[in-house]
Amino acid sequence: MLIKNNSGIGLCLRVALAISVTVFPAAPAAAYSDQTTTERVLNENKGFIDFMDVCVTNFGDEQRERFREIYRHHFNAEVAFLQSDYKAAFKRLYLSEGVNAGLFADMARDIYLEGAKDILDSLAPEIIRSKNSRAKLYLTLGYRDRAVGFNYYTIGMASNPKLYSYKIYKYIDTVKMSRRAKRYAFLALYESRSDEMKTKIFNHLFEMEREAGNPFYSRFLAKNGDAFLNELNRDYYESTPADASAEKTKGEADAEAGSFEKKTERRVRFRAEKTVAQYILNREFEKAEDTIREYVDDFNFKIIKAMLEMLSAEGSGSPDGVDYRGFLPHHTDNYVRYSKESALASFSGSIKVEDYVEKSGPGEKAKPGDGKAAEGKDAAHHDGEERVEGKK
Repeated sequence: MLIKNNSGIGLCLRVALAISVTVFPAAPAAAYSDQTTTERVLNENKGFIDFMDVCVTNFGDEQRERFREIYRHHFNAEVAFLQSDYKAAFKRLYLSEGVNAGLFADMARDIYLEGAKDILDSLAPEIIRSKNSRAKLYLTLGYRDRAVGFNYYTIGMASNPKLYSYKIYKYIDTVKMSRRAKRYAFLALYESRSDEMKTKIFNHLFEMEREAGNPFYSRFLAKNGDAFLNELNRDYYESTPADASAEKTKGEADAEAGSFEKKTERRVRFRAEKTVAQYILNREFEKAEDTIREYVDDFNFKIIKAMLEMLSAEGSGSPDGVDYRGFLPHHTDNYVRYSKESALASFSGSIKVEDYVEKSGPGEKAKPGDGKAAEGKDAAHHDGEERVEGKK
């Protein structure tokens, strides 16, 4: 009888436990209630905004209002996160990503994919006419990368409409591949140039370096014919020691050490310049590059910039009507650099907290209509949040 009672009690306990689990299930923690998850999404979205900042700055003047809205939501998400309101922070991040996904799609399609195709198509005729095998190879690689970028764009468009961050990642891949396609196009253009034009391009590069304060190769600039050959055959010790007298005026200890280091540096640079000049004279540009890279920082970017500026300055232009100077913003963007002031920096200081109400003076009295305006903004914002929540 005791065993039966005990088993009956145990059965009752199990039934009661099952009922409690059924009636009062444990509520799963939402993503926005997790501080770690919200912080991760916040940092991820900040990376998306920084990436888009370069795109909008270089090519998206008409998209600045959309970009401002994206940053406004992100800014208020940061404020909510600092207030430990992770639910509100997550909602604002979701709004920011939603608008950003649409902007990314438009920029990737209209600016980068179409821009890469236009550049490749406009340069293809003269590259093919040059009959340079390396130039044709670079052109082929450019078309390939543009096609790969279009595949990424298609994946992003076909993915789940609510997975904004996944879409953005695919659009970023699209932009990266389009940039690489344009870099290959410019490399193909460089390889298709004649030896005479390449010599002018290298001289223009050294002129740019001289203006920036780099003394490398400056002694060969503006010298042609016999003057160039005389400089090439001149020995280091035949040069006028212009810096020697200045070094003697320094302190003895510093003068000895500094003089030795500077003389050694000048001697090494003198020989490197002579080597580069010999290679350029013999049209061995690839061999010259190995030495030039030791003295010219960011050589890849600068040599293409020098080429575009030189081709544009020639005046004759292209037989196909190509605007080489118009490629300069694309070249700058290819290396993730700003061609003008950052769009984000231009308006980030004007973004206010959503609940912020300006005061009319040192007192606490608000300006007429400020409270209503703030209320309207909050109401519109919360209405937007409810719509997003419904979608989720």
